[in-house]
Order: sequence, then C-alpha cells, then structure tokens
Amino acid sequence: MLWAQTRGALAPIAALRETSVIAGAMIGAVLFHERFGRWRIVATALVVAGVVLVNT
Repeated sequence: MLWAQTRGALAPIAALRETSVIAGAMIGAVLFHERFGRWRIVATALVVAGVVLVNT
C-alpha cells in the first residue's frame, strides 16, 4: 500500500483500498455464511458512494 501511494495519485489508490472492505464482507457472507443484513448493505452503499466521490 505504501509503495503504491508513492507511485501514483493517492485518491484512486485509497478508493481501491476501501473496496477491499466490500470484498471481505462478500467473502464472509458467501464462504462463512455470515449475515449480510441491512446495516452491511448501508455500510456498503456508503463505501461505494465514498469511492465514487473520491474518484470524481
């Protein structure tokens, strides 16, 4: 992560890092049968909105 931040623009790299949180939640829901309830959906929507705002 630190290497990538020294090589390019910080905003797209930070946005990509935050998408890993969504991937982790999806893996937890699919592989480990964790609940993907209302609060995780809200949190996912907020992360996606943040990524879109950072990249615009």
